[in-house]
Amino acid sequence: MNKKTKFAMGSLILLAAPLAFPCDYPGRPAIPDGNTATKDELLTAKADVGTYLAGVDEYLSCVETSEEEAIAELKITDPEDLKRRDKLISKKFDAANDEKDLVGEEFNQQVRAYNEARKAAQ
Repeated sequence: MNKKTKFAMGSLILLAAPLAFPCDYPGRPAIPDGNTATKDELLTAKADVGTYLAGVDEYLSCVETSEEEAIAELKITDPEDLKRRDKLISKKFDAANDEKDLVGEEFNQQVRAYNEARKAAQ
């Protein structure tokens, strides 16, 4: 098999992978406005954020396992192919971890806003 054929097959597999990918990215939780939210709303949001963060970790674990299975099933041994696949997986991990950080920071900002609004009301 020549390099062009390998590349075309690899590209086709990578493009088709999302259609058959068993990993579901969790939905982003709703975070209430801290200036107007009640304590109960923030506590619910805290639980939802925790569930979301755990869901992202499960997603990443699934991505890693699925990638390992795909490499084994397809018997990919070419170092360049493995390097390309690793680069794509690393991008997914980086994006998911960045999103986790953003959601956590957004929630923390609203908690700070809630605390400030309560101070101002006293």
